[in-house]
Amino acid sequence: KKILKIIVQTINSTKKINMKNKYYKNWILVLSCWLLAFLPKANCQQPTATQTIKGIVRDKDTNQPLVGATIRISTVGFQMSETNVSKSETRNQTSEIGTVTDADGHFRLENVPVGRQQVISTFIGYEPYLSESIILNSAKEVELDIALVQATTQTQEVVVRAIKHGSEPLNELSVVSARSFSVEETNRYAGTANDAGRMAMGFPGVQISNDDSNSDILIRGNSGAGLLWRLEGIDIPNPNHFARLGSSGGGITIFSTSVLGTSDFSTGAFPAEYGNALSGVFDMKFRKGNTEKRENTIKIGLIGLEYATEGPVGKNGGSYLVNYRYSTLGILNKLGFQLAGPRIDDNFQDISFNIYLPSSNKKHLFSVWGIGGLSLEKRRVAEKPVNYDDRVTANFETNMGAIGATHSWLIDNKSYIKTTLAVMDQSIVHDQDYNPASAPATRFDTQHAQEGRISLASYYSHVFDPKLTLKTGFFLSNMFYNFESYAGTSIDSNANVLGKYATLGRANTFGQTPSTFLIQPYAEVRYRPAEKWTISAGLHTMFLTLNNTSSIEPRFGVEYKFADNQFVSFGYGLHGKIQPLGTYYTVFGDYEKSQVYANRNLGITHSNHFILAHEIIFKNSYKLHSELYYQYLTDVPVSADPNNTYSALNIVEGFPNQILTSKGTGQNYGIDVSLEKIFNKGVFFVLATSLFNSTYQPLNGQTYNTQYNTHYSLNFMGGKEWQTKRGAVWQGGIKILYNGGTPASPLAAMQNGNVQYPDLDQLHPFTLTTPAYFRPDLKVSYRKNNKKTAYTIALDVQNFTGQTNVNGLIRNYDPATNTWVYREQAGLLPVISFQLDF
Repeated sequence: KKILKIIVQTINSTKKINMKNKYYKNWILVLSCWLLAFLPKANCQQPTATQTIKGIVRDKDTNQPLVGATIRISTVGFQMSETNVSKSETRNQTSEIGTVTDADGHFRLENVPVGRQQVISTFIGYEPYLSESIILNSAKEVELDIALVQATTQTQEVVVRAIKHGSEPLNELSVVSARSFSVEETNRYAGTANDAGRMAMGFPGVQISNDDSNSDILIRGNSGAGLLWRLEGIDIPNPNHFARLGSSGGGITIFSTSVLGTSDFSTGAFPAEYGNALSGVFDMKFRKGNTEKRENTIKIGLIGLEYATEGPVGKNGGSYLVNYRYSTLGILNKLGFQLAGPRIDDNFQDISFNIYLPSSNKKHLFSVWGIGGLSLEKRRVAEKPVNYDDRVTANFETNMGAIGATHSWLIDNKSYIKTTLAVMDQSIVHDQDYNPASAPATRFDTQHAQEGRISLASYYSHVFDPKLTLKTGFFLSNMFYNFESYAGTSIDSNANVLGKYATLGRANTFGQTPSTFLIQPYAEVRYRPAEKWTISAGLHTMFLTLNNTSSIEPRFGVEYKFADNQFVSFGYGLHGKIQPLGTYYTVFGDYEKSQVYANRNLGITHSNHFILAHEIIFKNSYKLHSELYYQYLTDVPVSADPNNTYSALNIVEGFPNQILTSKGTGQNYGIDVSLEKIFNKGVFFVLATSLFNSTYQPLNGQTYNTQYNTHYSLNFMGGKEWQTKRGAVWQGGIKILYNGGTPASPLAAMQNGNVQYPDLDQLHPFTLTTPAYFRPDLKVSYRKNNKKTAYTIALDVQNFTGQTNVNGLIRNYDPATNTWVYREQAGLLPVISFQLDF
């Protein structure tokens, strides 16, 4: 009755609001009724509220299982302080549920109460481990892979000295600007649509792209093209649905949270094993499926239908995990909510899997994994065309797939080798037509790209002693590709098409598909001379056979702990990145007659990262983290014409249509500060702010704002969890994104007739500024455990106040008025979902 009363009040309240969309009141009624259909009937009997937590404990540097490690359940929010675990431990901090690992390093905790739990693992000679809060439900067991780090000082008893907060990077060589994130964290925050890429927008140092429909990760004033995506230890192409040429972003990632495990996100000065990136790294990991019983998950929502299944394989403790998702974005369109914009219909589907196959002696660990995604978007002519853009239609299709096999060989108790071989492919088709009122449609833009890879990655890790660890390896990628691009249309003042010409060539010259090799060897050591010091040093090298360019990149990091809860760290790294492959194949005029690739010899762009960080963790579960950074970029492709201010640092998508030279520079500097409330007593939040400046210099030596110089950003993600007397859990969350306006370049007074690439005012680049971006998101969820099933109902509302924002990065040229036309963002967007675990 209370829920029905709230629904009626909500519907009535819409009468007082000036709604732009006539469907708003309808969707509230439809979604509310849909929600009521899944609400449980009253049941006075309590379900069996226990579950199993199991897994393995291993050495983080050698991957060897640890025999006899202690595992215990902790109350959520427990903080480790300096104490002698073998002599004193208060009962109100940990429960009586505990065990030790067997001869294979495995453990099993049964009859653990459902709800939020944390796991503590300790072992003599190792630093303790405290997991993030884990949601344990009655339908699915939890399997953990716990990696312990050797302590620099060996003792006969476990002395816990470090306060743990669950977000330390999985990669021990990451000293600064890195953190891990879990699936539970991804699902917890509002406005993420259960997508890791969108969750990262609330992290320190990340500026949103001011575009609701895209998930570009802009880090410290850099273009999204500077981000590296890695999966299961190997670099992969852009893993987004509706991926855009020359970019690392898109609509939503192909990764499903049903398959992902805890992963790393880095925003600068990353370790030597990461290469071909300028701004950041997403290092994604798949989890293993349940090794003992079959489990299933069904998700039903307005964005898509999803099914995941997992279970045991073979007799040696193997498992499988598969997830399939089919989007239902058309439902949102029919309800009047345009996720990508008016006149646009889009759809997608994807699949992910991970098959884990250990040998009988557990010395050889095999896995076969893969992802695949198909997406299609169509844009229609406006019902009442007013300007040029209203008559433009588009067909946008992207396909991406990768399949790989990974083998880990645990050589001895000090070393192991891990090798991954993968095959992947990505194709992007984007065609645009102009549709005059009384003439056939004319194609004025064609962008076709296909890029495949055969990649091999391998590394060797060896622990000389608890103080010194070596990791060395290589990445070898054979990249084969095919680009075909025509851009440019001659028009008159009435936007009538007069003719078209090609400004970009195609890579499959004379019917041959070209290929090139990218070779990246690296080595890094971690040295811990004392308990309070950690030093990391390494070298990454890169060689591109396409034009025989190379790069030698030193990396260095040091961390010093003032106390158990406070440290300061410094990181430096020289990072290089090759250009998007289509950039090397620019030609002008008729590509069938001209085979001169003007940008074939562009060099590798370099970036020097300097980062100084400080962090303090308070006893009441608060963490304050701040970073000062400076980034200096060299060898940046800029226009070879001194009167042209083009720079590759301003790229949003696509490939350049002019001759470039690698003589540009750029710099980014600023400060990131975040205050985080680690999940404790049902409360959690991250408040992050950034103040920065981002500039570049073209060939004329003048300094200008980059397209991403919004100067500031303020992000808040947080929420509260309540448990009912019957064991159900309500959770409310809010996310607020506030970003400075996006700079844009004015148009030149006289135009060349090219709709796709109009002439810009080269004397005043990026002096226009769009309004600041503000978007509040809201999330409400309800979790319930039954005897053999568990379900979650969630309503995730993006932009719940209906704020009107302008897309500052994607703008269209109107030749009739010689002005920019900015698209308004999506308004209020509700995403309701139902998840059933069984």
